[in-house]
Amino acid sequence: MKILVVGAGATGGYFGARLAQAGHEVAFLVREGRAQQLADEGLVVKGFHDTVHLTPTLLTAETLTDNAWQLIILAVKHPHLAQVIEQIRPAVSDKTYILPLLNGMDHIAALQHQYGDRVLGGLCQIYATLNAKNEIEQVTSLHRISFGALFPAQQKGVMALAQQLEGVAFTLQASDDITSEMWEKYLFLSTLGAVTCLARADTQRILSTSGGAQYIETLFTEVLGVITAAGYQPRSKVINQLLKTLLNTETPLVSSLYRDVMAGNVSESRAIVGALVERADVTQQSIPVLQACWVQLQLLNGRE
Repeated sequence: MKILVVGAGATGGYFGARLAQAGHEVAFLVREGRAQQLADEGLVVKGFHDTVHLTPTLLTAETLTDNAWQLIILAVKHPHLAQVIEQIRPAVSDKTYILPLLNGMDHIAALQHQYGDRVLGGLCQIYATLNAKNEIEQVTSLHRISFGALFPAQQKGVMALAQQLEGVAFTLQASDDITSEMWEKYLFLSTLGAVTCLARADTQRILSTSGGAQYIETLFTEVLGVITAAGYQPRSKVINQLLKTLLNTETPLVSSLYRDVMAGNVSESRAIVGALVERADVTQQSIPVLQACWVQLQLLNGRE
């Protein structure tokens, strides 16, 4: 299968390398600096159980002309989305599916505005980082992509993609309800990001304090109320499990948002937290804790 992966950071590089390992024809669309580094050093993925060395096929916006891609995977941070939407235009045909792995939800409407029913729903779950040698390190065994149809007419294409992608060395699932899964990841990720960024601590430390559990539960409830008003239909079993995970005192959890903010890196705070505050403003919902987190994130990031 011919696949274009946009971005070769920890997420794009990991899943792209695994797809190439499975025999697919994979190319990476990257910025010039990253292209030069990968050309010089190759792409190295230190998996939880193995190591992959890849000499990647690299493209930049200036060299992207082929539109025979069957699948384009978007593995970039939300601040780069507008630029990427324009960059991939020469690569998209009426036989191309676009699978975004971005956090949040607002990117779907932005992509559909340009590419309509070529856009699928999708999410990934992985904890991987770039080390000092620019190698991708998988920190835990979790490595999963879930994708699915946003319109009934896409279902046949989704099943065909799932069949062609069988045999990859990560968990791949064609979902019957990808929209709910995306909302639920957003619920978990935004709650985790907000509670840890506001408290400047992981969940284990937060839960060790007086009122820590109530603080997490309050933020979780605020986020749930916002996304329910936005169209999410709550699935109680999933919601209870997500909250249970957040309240687990045995495991210290932080989010990618927390790691980026604490490191001073470009973050997705607007897409993950700011977008929820904007939705709540429209529906006139009271979200005092989430609002406090957004104020702090704007100050930390120079008012995004």
